[in-house]
Amino acid sequence: MNSPTLDEVAFFDCGAARYTAWPTSFRNIFPVPLEEGPIAVLDPSAQSLFDTDTIYDFFESAKDDVIRREFTKGIIFTAESGDRLPEDCRELLEAWGNVWMRVGLTDAKLPPGPYFYKDNALWNVARLYDDTQGAFVVAVKPKGISYEILNDGKHGWYGNSLAVPSRLTCQPSEQQPFAGYRVALKDALDLESLQTSLCNKAYLQLYPAATATATAIMNIVQGGAFIVGKTKLSSFLSREEATESIDFQTAWNPRADGYQTPGGSSSGSAAAVAAYDWIDIGIGTDTNGSIRRPAQCNGVFGLRPSHGRFSQDGMFTIFKRFDVPGIFARDLARLASFANKWYDLMTEDTAQGQIILDFVQDMESHLGIKAERISMSDRWDQSPPSEASGQGLHDFLAKVGKDTFLYANYHSTVSFREGYVARFGKKPFLNPFVQWRWDVGRTVSKEAYAEATRRMDIYMKWFLGTVMQTDIRNALVILQNEDVSPKYRDDPPP
Repeated sequence: MNSPTLDEVAFFDCGAARYTAWPTSFRNIFPVPLEEGPIAVLDPSAQSLFDTDTIYDFFESAKDDVIRREFTKGIIFTAESGDRLPEDCRELLEAWGNVWMRVGLTDAKLPPGPYFYKDNALWNVARLYDDTQGAFVVAVKPKGISYEILNDGKHGWYGNSLAVPSRLTCQPSEQQPFAGYRVALKDALDLESLQTSLCNKAYLQLYPAATATATAIMNIVQGGAFIVGKTKLSSFLSREEATESIDFQTAWNPRADGYQTPGGSSSGSAAAVAAYDWIDIGIGTDTNGSIRRPAQCNGVFGLRPSHGRFSQDGMFTIFKRFDVPGIFARDLARLASFANKWYDLMTEDTAQGQIILDFVQDMESHLGIKAERISMSDRWDQSPPSEASGQGLHDFLAKVGKDTFLYANYHSTVSFREGYVARFGKKPFLNPFVQWRWDVGRTVSKEAYAEATRRMDIYMKWFLGTVMQTDIRNALVILQNEDVSPKYRDDPPP
């Protein structure tokens, strides 16, 4: 019998649920191979009392959406006490379809949970979920330290089926703090052996597969996080609306009537977190709103970390001074927990503005702190930096956004444009919004960029020193991004 290789993948059904499996390093387990199929690994020694309630909790608990009764076909006990299983437990397992039980792998420290037994080897198991919201570009599975595309060929109307591992086999530890997190990753961050598309067919056509996983992502993967797939985005990190998404259809926002725009550019990661309870964390990127706006549109929490906390290696950037990876989650506690591990770590004139104020009051009460409401323009007028030479805040920063962001946006993609023309003899197709950005960025001179960068540095120093006062306190900024109203997918762009 040939041993399975890492290239192999299997698909199988258990009731109405679909699964995929790939080999572990546990092979040639028993002297005589047993009947193949879905099985479970149990550790009786981990339970002070092993009874039928323990079995019900293991196979039917809401803690895990992967394991089912069908995984009782074979049982491997990783402790000798499995031979002394109470009779009522044996009867229950047999009633559920158990065919064989064995004690084995007692020294392997194998996590309890569902597996697939095939070719006298244990295979990892993951449940398949359809991407009904069209949030993903591609489904992936790990292959050693790299990744490969996962396609079960059976996902019907929907473009992808995503594989999620059992929460029973993914228990966090000091060495694996991210174990158990199922992560949707924006397709602007590299995964080794996979192409990055930026949701632009010309870019996908030009560039080969990545040779390494993005540094910031490798940190969480090595810590146990499971990347289920790469999500859609506004092409080239632009703020395109659904009507402007030409090469790849925009993800579907699950809120309200299902036809609201998901925002951009990290639309897929936010929509996936909002729509699927089998996704824990979405990772996107943010330059000037690509985490904040999709979070707002899809009704999830979004966090843009401080610039410089994470390496940009393996992350597509259009403005390196601003680009950062960011996080989406459905609840604040989960977002904070993930962020702490990863980091090592306003207006009153609308009803929405009042919600912000209520949130601030809750924070004051809960944390025992005092919120300070400020006007940036007034604070600037009261304590302006000497380099401003008497200019007001808005006048001083009037051209900074255009002359830095759009200049960097245009020049960061020169190699793509030139490489595409050199290889295919024509210009790449672009949606109108990306073309507009590049047209404007092309008109900004090096001198204008340098001056705008100087002004941005002056503002940053003033903001950190005068407003945040980072040398004497820890401060948190709360602001309302925009006054939200329904924005439909077929609305023309502003």
